[in-house]
Amino acid sequence: MSIFDRLKSNLPGSEAAAAAPADDGKVGGGRFMGKDESQAMRRAERAVQEKPVEQGLQAPGEVWIFVCPNTQRVIKVEALGQAQGEVLTARMMADLQRIGICEEVSYHAGYDQYWKMPSQEAILRMPTLHGVEVPALNRIQLSTKLVKPGEPRGFWMRVRLRTDAELPQAASADDSRVG
Repeated sequence: MSIFDRLKSNLPGSEAAAAAPADDGKVGGGRFMGKDESQAMRRAERAVQEKPVEQGLQAPGEVWIFVCPNTQRVIKVEALGQAQGEVLTARMMADLQRIGICEEVSYHAGYDQYWKMPSQEAILRMPTLHGVEVPALNRIQLSTKLVKPGEPRGFWMRVRLRTDAELPQAASADDSRVG
């Protein structure tokens, strides 16, 4: 019996003595912060079960990635020129770096900021800054564009998601088995 139950039972005219449960020395099943422990445990278990599973990128396929110029946030978008989409999670970014190969880069700058447009070399180097593999420079498409006020500005890259057979590690592993 807790000290509070004893205090209640000692009050004159109190019905707490009759209503107070007997203290048999059991551990658990009590109350925590005004709530039943078993209910709190069930809620905690349910929260763990309802945790969303983080999805990655699936190969084969192709995705457009937008790099926001102000925040450098990496966003998966539907097409070139769009700036709204799904922010890449850590797992998506890891998949992009592991199986992605950048096939096209594009940079859009405003007419009022044309002098801030990076060089072609800097634009071609941008995928490697985000850990995405690039083919030989003569095999990657490059485009730049001046856009009107209100249109999205920044850097886009089209990334092809390779299957396991296309990855360089798989090719080197196959070569080592043959020899």
